Amino acid sequence: MEEILLKIDSIITLYNSGAYMTKDKLVVANRELTSNIYFLTKHNIQAFNEFNAIIYNSTSSVAKATSEAHQKVPQLRMTRKILDACKGVSIALNNELQIMKNE
Repeated sequence: MEEILLKIDSIITLYNSGAYMTKDKLVVANRELTSNIYFLTKHNIQAFNEFNAIIYNSTSSVAKATSEAHQKVPQLRMTRKILDACKGVSIALNNELQIMKNE
């Protein structure tokens, strides 16, 4: 997962830098970003399953089990937040590609 996060970070950092990116570079960046979103989603699903298993197998109240699951599986919230942010950047990349296409 660390490798995926590093790749996503480098793509977003390059895009955020404001450096001019050709259409080809934008296409490659978008392809890499969306591919890494997929791989991060697989980690998110795994974390979600672990989270639910903790709640399901708990003998305590749902609230206490949920709190325990949040503590034991912090990557669930982290991956969810990163995926939301990546979706926004991917949309921005697509919009920029669309603008280039129309010019």
